[in-house]
Amino acid sequence: MEAKFSLDADYLVFTVAGTPYGVISHDIVSVIDMLEFTAVPDSTPELRGVIPFREGNLPLFDLRVFLGSKARTQEIKELVETMGMRKQDHINWVNKLKDEVNNNKPITVQTNPHLCAFGKWYDTFKSDNSNLNNYMARFDAPHKAIHKVGVDAADLLREGKKDEAVQLIRTAEAGVLKSLLELFDGIGELVNRYMLEYVVVFSSEGIQFGMAVDDIRFFSRLDHIEHPLQSNITSGGADVVQAIGRYRKDNSDELNDVLLLDISRFLEHFN
Repeated sequence: MEAKFSLDADYLVFTVAGTPYGVISHDIVSVIDMLEFTAVPDSTPELRGVIPFREGNLPLFDLRVFLGSKARTQEIKELVETMGMRKQDHINWVNKLKDEVNNNKPITVQTNPHLCAFGKWYDTFKSDNSNLNNYMARFDAPHKAIHKVGVDAADLLREGKKDEAVQLIRTAEAGVLKSLLELFDGIGELVNRYMLEYVVVFSSEGIQFGMAVDDIRFFSRLDHIEHPLQSNITSGGADVVQAIGRYRKDNSDELNDVLLLDISRFLEHFN
């Protein structure tokens, strides 16, 4: 009988919510880009829907949800909604600052970029998607600059230079604020372009099905496999993780872990 996990077999390694997982090659039928799916009424949260494949249709499962994480589709939706709210926050911030300067009111807008709602979120933001991380890094300079306008405007008012404070805000609106708002607007396009998903099509015990995963890492043999495990190590569908594989990345001597899935155990959850 063929071993469940063998060093003589190739493995597909992919990520789900930042964690690398692997499956042995003989369970895989195909790897394809995410397709439009048809939702199935009254289905379990793990079943995203049905997708066309070759001459028929396949059930599409969401591995993120199965393992206890938020669906990537929901994660993207919440990110876009959050950016829309934080964009409006900064429009409101500038409008409030203008009112305070024009009407000789005390400057009460938040001038610390780390303490506004976006700043608090931004300082803790981290994604497993490098394209998104690179894009988010572009917010740093204009976001700090727009809050500094509040500091500088307050200084000018104390010096009796109201006209200069008014002009400072006008210049910021046409420059740094415009750049910041364009970044907020660009999030939707970015996630649609780069936060892609893939479908791994499996065949197990005569049943074919698709599984949504985040990113495909590589297809290769592993350097070491620990099997069987002494205990389950993931939440949700913990028992599908049946081994830990280790591989060397970029010819390094350091071994990296990958959680190896037993696809037949996945199906048992839905029988």
